[in-house]
Amino acid sequence: WLKLGRPTRAPLHTTMALSKLAGCAPCSKHRRAASPCAAGRRGGVQKPAIIQDSSFVSSDGAGSTTSDCETASTATPASPMPSAQPGPDFPSLAPAVVGTPKASKDQRGGRSSSPVNQAKCAVSSESNGRGWLRRLTSRRLTRSKSRREVSDAEAMQIKQLMQLMDAGQPLGNLSDFAKEYGDEAFCRRLLRKYDGNISKATEKFKHALKWREQNKELLATRQFMQGSDERVVGADLEGRPILYACLKNQMLPGSQCLDQKVVAMLQAIDNMPPSVETVAHIWDLHGMQFRISDLNPSPLIQMVQSLEGYFAERLQELIIIEMPRMALAMKDAIWPLVPEKTKRKVRFMTPVQAKEYMQAKCDSDVANRIRAIMEQNRDPRISLEERKRNWLRVSECGELVPAFEQA
Repeated sequence: WLKLGRPTRAPLHTTMALSKLAGCAPCSKHRRAASPCAAGRRGGVQKPAIIQDSSFVSSDGAGSTTSDCETASTATPASPMPSAQPGPDFPSLAPAVVGTPKASKDQRGGRSSSPVNQAKCAVSSESNGRGWLRRLTSRRLTRSKSRREVSDAEAMQIKQLMQLMDAGQPLGNLSDFAKEYGDEAFCRRLLRKYDGNISKATEKFKHALKWREQNKELLATRQFMQGSDERVVGADLEGRPILYACLKNQMLPGSQCLDQKVVAMLQAIDNMPPSVETVAHIWDLHGMQFRISDLNPSPLIQMVQSLEGYFAERLQELIIIEMPRMALAMKDAIWPLVPEKTKRKVRFMTPVQAKEYMQAKCDSDVANRIRAIMEQNRDPRISLEERKRNWLRVSECGELVPAFEQA
């Protein structure tokens, strides 16, 4: 078209063919919907012809390239297709075309950006956009409905657990101190731990509130006999508190250290930010001393039971460092009693692995503090009394304070 110097736009069927070759199916669809020929076939109003005789012969004599759309708009159904005009008549068409404003082209394949086509394309695009939005909204509503159904079922289970504390129910005779722990948050943690198993959650709910009733003085005063160095030494990058204990510093049998473990857990919970619910434990078994009383696995079983009940869903991970061979027999006795979900949270590491792991999980201050504590516990030149003077814990305000009054 540019070779011949014709200032009009290319025929619509040529543009559509080019767009098909370019693989622009949506644009082709819009052009077919907006073409005057399609409007004529649908019984629409025919577009008036701007030029009465618009046929011509190309310079290479290839034949007529008259637009089918223009022919359909100018000829009656009974009239034959206009014949091609000789080349010398082409200049006489120029004045008629020059007086007509050019149709501007947009940036997609030379498509005409006339107001009619733009409006039709805009309507089609808007329809496609609305269809996509309806599908997206439908998926979101489906997910929201599913979550709402789960939430409704969980709410019914929580209500069922809390009704156990009503008068005449199994836990109705407990004190207000015991009942205040059976709130909605505790019920939700139990249900999450036992995957919605209401019978299992009910059993643990009863056990936890009865245990709280029996240990009211310990929980209220937090007074205990110090038996080890277990304390909060920092937090990981997610804000989860970290409890550390080294068995080299254990001064009492394990059965007499349970109260201290409970208080240390309560202190860790006090340090939790609002979005955190779990605690990371580090058991450093370096220097472990075997007593006759320590061969009894009962204290460890009680501790596991407290983690499964009263402190349900409070364990993020348990890191056991440097397990000696003699401790394997105790592990084998306890391991079958540990639920599979809890087993997946236990990690056995060497001292080097533990230091590298802490370096990745904590900021530099906490990681260096834990590394220094581990090295101090492995230094034979430092006595127990000297180590006691360095036993610090992180308070609720984030400050390092003496871990124990006796230290």
